[in-house]
Amino acid sequence: MRFILSLLFALLTACSFAIQGSAGPYRIDLRTDPAVIPVGRAKLLIRVTDTSGKPVSGVTVKVLAQMPGMVMGEREETATAAAEPGQYTAPAVFGMAGAYEAKLSLSGPLGTATTSIPLQTGQSAAESSGGLSTGTLVAGALVVFAIGFVIWQIRRSGQRVNWKSIFSRQVLGAIVLLGGALALAVWAVNSQRRPGAMTPIEAQVMDMNAPAPEGVLPVRLVTVESKPFSETVSYTGQAVGFVEQDVVPRVVGSIVWMPFYVGNKVHKGEVIARLDTTQTDPMVSEKAAGVNTAQQGVGVAAMEYQQALNMVTQARAEVSMAQGEVAEANAMWEAAKQGRGSAEAQVVSAEADVQAMKADLSAAQADQDYQSQEIQRMKSLFDKGAISTDEWQRAQADAQKSHAGVDKAREGVNRAQSGVNAARSELRKADAEIAASRRKVQQAQAQVRAKQANVLTSQSAAAAAKGKIGQSQAGVAEAAAGLRGATTQRGYSELRSEIEGVVTQRVISQGAVVSPGQTILKIAQIDPIRLQANVPEADLARIQIGAIAKVTRRDVKEEPLIAKVSSISPSVDPNSRTGVVEVLVSNLGGKFSPGQFVSMEITIGGNASAVTVPNSAVQTEEGRSYVWVAQAGSNNEFTIARNEVQTATRSGDRVAITSGVMAGQQVVETPPLGLTAGMRVSSVSEPTVETGDQTIEITAAGYSPPSISVPANRAFRVTFIRRDDKTCGTEVIFPDLGIRKVLPLNQPVTIEIPAQPAGKELNFTCPMNMLKGKAVAR
Repeated sequence: MRFILSLLFALLTACSFAIQGSAGPYRIDLRTDPAVIPVGRAKLLIRVTDTSGKPVSGVTVKVLAQMPGMVMGEREETATAAAEPGQYTAPAVFGMAGAYEAKLSLSGPLGTATTSIPLQTGQSAAESSGGLSTGTLVAGALVVFAIGFVIWQIRRSGQRVNWKSIFSRQVLGAIVLLGGALALAVWAVNSQRRPGAMTPIEAQVMDMNAPAPEGVLPVRLVTVESKPFSETVSYTGQAVGFVEQDVVPRVVGSIVWMPFYVGNKVHKGEVIARLDTTQTDPMVSEKAAGVNTAQQGVGVAAMEYQQALNMVTQARAEVSMAQGEVAEANAMWEAAKQGRGSAEAQVVSAEADVQAMKADLSAAQADQDYQSQEIQRMKSLFDKGAISTDEWQRAQADAQKSHAGVDKAREGVNRAQSGVNAARSELRKADAEIAASRRKVQQAQAQVRAKQANVLTSQSAAAAAKGKIGQSQAGVAEAAAGLRGATTQRGYSELRSEIEGVVTQRVISQGAVVSPGQTILKIAQIDPIRLQANVPEADLARIQIGAIAKVTRRDVKEEPLIAKVSSISPSVDPNSRTGVVEVLVSNLGGKFSPGQFVSMEITIGGNASAVTVPNSAVQTEEGRSYVWVAQAGSNNEFTIARNEVQTATRSGDRVAITSGVMAGQQVVETPPLGLTAGMRVSSVSEPTVETGDQTIEITAAGYSPPSISVPANRAFRVTFIRRDDKTCGTEVIFPDLGIRKVLPLNQPVTIEIPAQPAGKELNFTCPMNMLKGKAVAR
């Protein structure tokens, strides 16, 4: 009995609630059509009175119905005055189940005022001014009926109602405790919840397919165009380094220095890692000492060779001297031979003189004999006196003269014989000189032969010394080769980059012991960079080298990079039946990274004219394609209609339409969920602010501005200021950069953003991903 009465009391308390409010001098009664607030569209019926309850006309009422802290594109509406004084109507959309608030701004005869009235989907909002609402009356009647029925049953059964026990301290305490717990729960949910968060019940009944507010749904409209259209095929590929290098050691050692990490740039020839050299340093020192020793041996051999050359020179000089002596001896021999000839001539001459003298002697003797006979005859004649004394004296003189002639002839013979003896003596002397000269020539020739032998010996020694120099030089070359080998081995401790690129993978950490051929780093040249896609055999045959290819990074909204197909695989993989199509592009800004996925749209057709719309504008349902066509109205509002279309080929983000729309019509670019034929929409565009350091405000409508342009390739700053305390933008998140900042109310928060390449889009959101914005690097 106590439980039933407590439940009825609480039900009566809840049913007596009415949606009323006040705004300065105005009193407001709010109800909805339908009476129970739905999830979807509804009309707000607003009755404005003064403090005395008199309806007030001529009031401008602006209404904004939205969930606290969750901006979902709602727009403030101006209520329309009804025929009855003080009555106004305004459209509203309740996009999901949960708590809402209706913000009312009133401007009229009594002045200007604002107020907020809390609402709840599923709540009955029957008219409440002038008495209880219909729902409250019905609930009250049911409560009274239930109480009467209980009392009747008690009396019928003969029981007596113990009013004391009903209104005891325990019952009243339980009711007060129940009411306090309910009030505490309501306060905690409304004030202690994170802005924008939903209760468990709200989350369970949340319906994201609810239609947008009528006449205020912002959409982007695009114009149907007739223009040259080329058929394309699109494939997902990946970026591959133009040249890739696996950095591997050639010797065993531990890594003592390797400061490069993934993303670091390296230059060709730059040292990127060093190994321990304690094992190779002694080997290098030993080989260097060997080279020094061998070089000293070359010096000694060179000195010996020079000494041998000097001995050869000396021996040749001695040969020359000996040859001079031979020549001198020969000259003496020739002179001796000439002297002998002269002596022989003198002998012959002397002997001739002897013969002549002998002949003279004979003649003198003959004359002497004649004179002797003549003197005897003359003596006898003289004695006889036959002759005169003169004749006798003449005969005596002639006899004496003949005797003197004989003596003279004998002296001449003796003298001539002496000349012969002297000549023969000179001849013998000449023969002796000839014999001496011959011996001297023989001795000189023997000396020449000896000196020539010395020359040959010295030349052999010189040749041997020269050979020793070559041998020593060979030893130097061998030692130098050993030194170069050892130095090369030590040089292998320095690992250098063979290309200009970036580190794409760090396989082994510093301090590890590595072996030859073991990869420790991977480097790729990324400018230019190769973009490759595996294309099926059927499309591969239709792609030509030089065909236009539009390349974008996957999952990144950006303007496509226009390039040309640089190579097509001449073979097809027998398993996948695909071939590689490659596009070679410049990557100076580092837009693409090795291994990064890319989307490649390759042209395979001509440039025939076609009616085209964006791909996102075409929707498909049960195999039929359609677009939402916008027909212009007033105040930048449009009425949409659903047109079925026939699609042809696609090219990038556009599709050719063969029927269903005409060039010049406007269609919804990306239709949101919940569109229906006849719905009114408004055309919006994304404002772009092009400045360096940016300021973005967070209001009930979202980020203002929602899109900004920032300078490419240099760092910039963005300042966020939250102006609304009931928006979900209590934090801002840059997912791509891993940045998350708390945004206190009305306090600027500046975020430093690193340099971004041209075309890069950085998205930023609130924690619930309800507010979205972007920064585009240009």
